[in-house]
Amino acid sequence: MQLFKSGIKSNKIATLAGLVLAAAYLVPELVESTYDVRTASNGEARVFSAKNGAFPVGRPGRMSKSDQFDMASLDTALDQVDYQLQDIRNGQPVPRFYVPQIPVDIADITDVDQRKKAFIKIVLPLILSTNEKILERRERLSVLLQDKSRNDNLPPADQKWLDEIAIQYREEATDPEQLLLKVDKIPVSLALAQAVEESGWGTSRFAREGNALFGQRIWSTGKGIVPEGRAEDKSHEVKAFRSIGDSIAAYIHNLNSHSAYAEFREIRARRHSGMQITHDTSPLLDTLHVYSEKGPEYVDNLRSLIETNQFDDFEDAALSPEQLADSRP
Repeated sequence: MQLFKSGIKSNKIATLAGLVLAAAYLVPELVESTYDVRTASNGEARVFSAKNGAFPVGRPGRMSKSDQFDMASLDTALDQVDYQLQDIRNGQPVPRFYVPQIPVDIADITDVDQRKKAFIKIVLPLILSTNEKILERRERLSVLLQDKSRNDNLPPADQKWLDEIAIQYREEATDPEQLLLKVDKIPVSLALAQAVEESGWGTSRFAREGNALFGQRIWSTGKGIVPEGRAEDKSHEVKAFRSIGDSIAAYIHNLNSHSAYAEFREIRARRHSGMQITHDTSPLLDTLHVYSEKGPEYVDNLRSLIETNQFDDFEDAALSPEQLADSRP
């Protein structure tokens, strides 16, 4: 369970009625917008839509089964795209296949391997999409900081953007090195492992009812899901999200901005120097004992998940090329 309050704003989503082949949700942390559910394979973006209009969304943490799509709907959507995990492991691009919610009946799948594959297919594209956007932000930030080093005065629009990024990442715009430490991607294998550990492969109550994959806590009554067996003297809830994409974006933003993960970010930054093996996540994992009350046991669990499920195979995974500007969530 994460030990601090998530500050990410929930965003609008819209999904299909009946068999869900389309959905709208937001991956970026701090920009609110509405999108259709999209998939893209081999560089061609395709939009699945329904004549019935928007899929009803209940209050976070209080969504009934009729408010969520099921595994049959997911399988129907997957039939429309070429998405095989073995192909991804062999270097093929990941389809831009974006799912807004965890299937309500994912816990009913008795075939463990089938459940694992379904979960990875749902979460992997969203992790990559969020990382992709962060790297675009990092590239612009790097250019602006270089310009600023040569000329103290940036154009007003660029300075405003830089100031806003600094606020979002809880940093001073006048400290470019520290800001660059925070605006960076999260290793895919690590994000997958934490999503699995915190949500039980998507079967947890928090994941199914509130799209909460990472156990982020809040202390605002009625804004999340009350944990079963919570002590009477405790007031925390588990933050619920309107979409899986929101949950992933909030998780990544917290690792990138909260003071508890300063060591994580410093070790990650060394990768850019070329001094370390890019795919060696062990040093990063060791810093995440602060993420959970389990401490070192939590780190051991993550390491075991990565090794057992060969999540390292996805470290170089990339989304299929975009041909439509709005093909991402």
